[in-house]
Amino acid sequence: MQALPPSSTANWQLWLLPRFTLLLFVVAVIGLLAYLRNSGREEARLVLINDVLWIEQNLHFQFEQTEERLASLLNAAREGNLDDVTFQTRAHLISEANSAIVGVHLLSGSRVYHRGEAMPATGLDDARKLAHANGKANYSDVLGHDGRIGIVMQGQGHEIAALISLPRLLSTQVPWWFANKYRLAVIDARSQEVASKSHVAADEEGLSYELDFDPPGHGLRLQVTAYSSPTGIVQKGLVAGVIVLALIVLFSWWRLQAQVQGRLSAELALREEYAFRTAMENSLSVGMRARDLQGKMIYVNPAFCRMVGYSAEELIGSMPPYPYWNPDDIAHHRALNETVLAGLAPQDGYEFTLRHRDGHLVITRVYTSPLIDATGKQSGWMSSVLDITAQKAAEAREHEQEEKLRQTGRLIAMGEMASTLAHELNQPLMAMSTYAGAARQFASQGEAGMLDSTLNKIAEQALRAAGVVRRIREFVRKHAPHREPCDLNTIALDALELLDSDAHARDVRIRRDLAEDMPQIQADRVLLGQVMVNLLRNAVDACSEQPPERRDVLLQTRYQADTVQLTVYDRGHGITPASGDRLFEAFYTTKPLGMGIGLNICRSIIEQHHGQLGYENLPEGGTAFHLSLPR
Repeated sequence: MQALPPSSTANWQLWLLPRFTLLLFVVAVIGLLAYLRNSGREEARLVLINDVLWIEQNLHFQFEQTEERLASLLNAAREGNLDDVTFQTRAHLISEANSAIVGVHLLSGSRVYHRGEAMPATGLDDARKLAHANGKANYSDVLGHDGRIGIVMQGQGHEIAALISLPRLLSTQVPWWFANKYRLAVIDARSQEVASKSHVAADEEGLSYELDFDPPGHGLRLQVTAYSSPTGIVQKGLVAGVIVLALIVLFSWWRLQAQVQGRLSAELALREEYAFRTAMENSLSVGMRARDLQGKMIYVNPAFCRMVGYSAEELIGSMPPYPYWNPDDIAHHRALNETVLAGLAPQDGYEFTLRHRDGHLVITRVYTSPLIDATGKQSGWMSSVLDITAQKAAEAREHEQEEKLRQTGRLIAMGEMASTLAHELNQPLMAMSTYAGAARQFASQGEAGMLDSTLNKIAEQALRAAGVVRRIREFVRKHAPHREPCDLNTIALDALELLDSDAHARDVRIRRDLAEDMPQIQADRVLLGQVMVNLLRNAVDACSEQPPERRDVLLQTRYQADTVQLTVYDRGHGITPASGDRLFEAFYTTKPLGMGIGLNICRSIIEQHHGQLGYENLPEGGTAFHLSLPR
């Protein structure tokens, strides 16, 4: 008994653990990638803050140094130790220490010292007031659009001011490594960019940080934005490898699931196909037998086992001679088996007589074809075996019945011609009696010549009578069909002799048109004679009721390259369409006293000779029956 396929519940239980494990793996991979990304971003943020604080301290230190140098120069002016050369020298040193200083202006009493760019006329008033009030360095707001600010210091009537360029400050004080990592910008209170230092544009999604730029103050802020640093090759490779591995796992799982599902479906389909094939084989009445190339039995179905009376276990694996071979015909079986295994079995099958286990013989018809395996290679021979024992018996009975039917038809025809035949025999008998009286007279008169002639005529009439009797006996005698070389014209002339007297008595003229050099055919002379007698009798019957001028029958023979033909023409009433459809049916007749088997027997005989029999209505009235036989 075939195992049932796994249920859907079992399939889900089978696949639950792998699916759950795969889900955990995907979640773990996604979580790891997210953690690594967040961890890296937080670390980058801490580094950014540290770098921003460092740069802010560096700038703050630069401003403090600038304030100290300006304060020292202002003290020298208060102490009166300053002349123009000294101012220029010390201002030059201050500019070298801080290249962002683009101008220095010193007011000492009535004297004015100046180096670099001139101070703007406006914008420093607030810084002067604060410097005067607190005595410290004070910074102005951004002056103009070029990012300059001013620094002012006062003391005891003296004032020193410096003009600082913020873009130059960032350019000189921000190191290259910082600029490679970040974009540094100075933003005023209106969020307008005053100065910046960067190699490329900043990434809007990158990390950024702001802090107050004090000094110089006035709402200025330092804004630092990190560039999107390229991920390292190793990191990229690891991330890509994890993603690829995850995809491979997903794809492998999908392929495995599809393959297993396909295999389960294939197994289920195979079970169903096997069950269907088994049920079909068990229901077959045709025996199936498979053998390998060496003749070993590899498969039999139940029908074949019933046919021979042996079980499948007894037959499978057996080699010739098989147990169902007829012991009285082993040599024939061996020769036929070798022919089949050599691939020379007839395409239309062959008859084979089996011996059942209980001893009775079974006549079969066997059809053999190559057995091809899954690789397309022949692995043996498959045979289908049909039990035709009953068919053979039925055919024998049918042949016997047909012969009896033919004999019955001949007897009926002879009964109808009895009077004509009596007249036919009466003529030679009366002639013999007359010739005998004349012979006695010639003998008494000693007329030897006339006596000899008269005796010869008596002998001729005796042979004529004997011929009539012989033909009648052959016509009515029951015998099996016997084919021999025969001449269609000779058979036609014999039929004419049988019917000539009857036709003459009914005032019907029978004409003949026989082809010369008619080739011989292989046929049963008596059966063809029966066909011609039937066709001629039907023609005579059809014409006998017509006016005298239409009582004509024509017997014609012709031949072609592959056939011989015989046609019987009459000038009777013809055949109606309704009668024509049933003309060759058994027991159908249009004659009041007919039995309706004549034309049916005729067609059966012609078809037995692989010929054709048909008819046609003639345009001028009457019917023509055509008979053709192969040469």
